Amino acid sequence: MKFANVRELKNKTSEILRKAEKEAVIITSKGKPRAIVTAISEEDFEDYLLEKSAGLHDMLAEAQAEYRSKGGVSLEDYLSKGKKKHG
Repeated sequence: MKFANVRELKNKTSEILRKAEKEAVIITSKGKPRAIVTAISEEDFEDYLLEKSAGLHDMLAEAQAEYRSKGGVSLEDYLSKGKKKHG
């Protein structure tokens, strides 16, 4: 694990990002840790966005509540209805 202070982050951003491809870089301010710079793949980034999306969590919770109150449709029923529409 590498460390860099805020001044280094400002002056050597590209270098710190290259280091972060190999290992996490802890950014410090006044000697205290403030942030972590780490590499992220596109797939991990998508997962991160979904995980942090309050709107998505709200929609899922609403759908679960509706399912509990009204019941649902089995996968088999759903698929058979789809075949009838398109068949």
